[in-house]
Amino acid sequence: MIPTIAIGKKIKEYFAEMGMSQQEVAKVLEVQQAAVSNQLNGRPFGKNSAAKWNKAFGFRVNWLLTGEGPMFDTKASAHPEDHTESHPELSHDEYIPVIPARLFRAPEINIYEYVTNSELVDRLPPVPHFQKHDLFATCPGDAMAPRICRGYLLALRKIQMDSTIINGEIYVIDTMSQGMVVRRIVDNGATLRCIAENKDHFPDFELPREEIINIFRVVGVLIQNL
Repeated sequence: MIPTIAIGKKIKEYFAEMGMSQQEVAKVLEVQQAAVSNQLNGRPFGKNSAAKWNKAFGFRVNWLLTGEGPMFDTKASAHPEDHTESHPELSHDEYIPVIPARLFRAPEINIYEYVTNSELVDRLPPVPHFQKHDLFATCPGDAMAPRICRGYLLALRKIQMDSTIINGEIYVIDTMSQGMVVRRIVDNGATLRCIAENKDHFPDFELPREEIINIFRVVGVLIQNL
């Protein structure tokens, strides 16, 4: 497989996870759908087109040009809002980091360590009626629709790697090869079976335990838009 085809394939997989059609991608880029189709089917990116896709979707320019390195920058964007202002009774340390949707496609990175140590990610107060949670995450796609859809805010409880998986519960798994995935999990010992709700578009798969960086149980869901 030549690099340009591999790049297009990964972008297709990303947009499928995000629930975006080629028409929607073309609308964001302000180009014809045929141009998007050509790019996703192996046409090499030039510097100008790579810069345009980077601005629209956050793909790294060097990755679009060469296929080398991570698909996205892991540096989170700073936001002007200061969430602590509306909750002065909470200290900064009591606010919970939010994993942005684009970081779900950052493999080989310990996302928990990254967001908990970063001052550039959004932070929100905990939700009192949820079970204890360590992180929030913005769901990047519709694999678990209709229960969990793109843009929903997930409250996550980090569990130990050797903890018992509650079969049938929904987890967010941080993996070395795929980044983060949201799936219903069945523990098969050496592997975890990852089950999608939206089976028409997202087949089940087996995830070897050695691929796993962190495991988070979804303990609450808030509906919001990206």
